[in-house]
Amino acid sequence: MIAEGHTSQSPQEGRIMKGIGTFFWLTQAAATLRNIGMRTWIAIGVVVVLLLGLLVWAAIALVSWLWVQGVALSDAGMRVLSDAVTQVEQLKPGLLAEAERGLQGAREQVGQWAPGIAEALPTIDVSGTDIGPVARFPGLIRSSYAAEGGATEVAYAGLAAMATVVTHYVSGFTDAGFAHEVLSATATGERHRFTRGDESFNLTVTPGMAGLIEVRLRQAAAALPGPVPEGSEEPVPPAPPQPT
Repeated sequence: MIAEGHTSQSPQEGRIMKGIGTFFWLTQAAATLRNIGMRTWIAIGVVVVLLLGLLVWAAIALVSWLWVQGVALSDAGMRVLSDAVTQVEQLKPGLLAEAERGLQGAREQVGQWAPGIAEALPTIDVSGTDIGPVARFPGLIRSSYAAEGGATEVAYAGLAAMATVVTHYVSGFTDAGFAHEVLSATATGERHRFTRGDESFNLTVTPGMAGLIEVRLRQAAAALPGPVPEGSEEPVPPAPPQPT
C-alpha cells in the first residue's frame, strides 16, 4: 500500500511564499509606474493642486452662504453661527497659506517635469494694485498692471480650473450688486461684463496648457459729464437795484 504524501506547509514556508508574492507584486507595480508618461504625472500634480484650491474656495463660499442665510435664524442659532464664522476667519489665513505652499510645491514639481511650463508661472506680484470689489482667486499671481486714460487693467496667472475661476468672480460681483452679462463663452476662454451705475468691469478668463489660467480684469474709465445743451442753462436772476 502506497502511503499518502505529506502536503501541509510549515509556517516558515508560508512566510517565504508570502514574501515571494509581495516581491512579485512590487516588481509589477514598479514596472507600471515606469510606463506612466510625463504628461500623466503633470496632470496628476495639477489635479492635486486644483483640489487644494477648491477645498479652500468651497470652505470660504460655504461660510459666506451660511452668513447670508443666518438672517432668518433664531438668536441662539445666530450665536452659534457667529462662533463658527469667527473660527473659520481665524483658520482662513492658515488655509490660504497652506494652499500657497501647495501651489509653490506644484510649481517646483512642474519645473522638474516641464521647465517650459514652470517658466510661464509667475512667482511674485508685479507692482500695482488689485481692482474691483472681488478678491482675487486664491493662488493667482498679479502678472501685469496698466492704468491709462482713466481705465485700469490687471492680469493674473496661475494654476486653476476655468469654470471655478469664472464662478468665483461672477458670484463676487453679483453679490456686490453688479449686473452680469456674458459677452462670449467657448472652451478656449470666456468674457463677462459687470455694471453698477457708472461702474463697469470686463472679465476675461483664458485657460492654457497643463492647468495654466490667465485672468484679465479691466475697469472702464468713469463717464465724464457732457456739455450742457445750449438753452438749457438756468436763467441768471437780475441783480437787485442799487439804492440811490
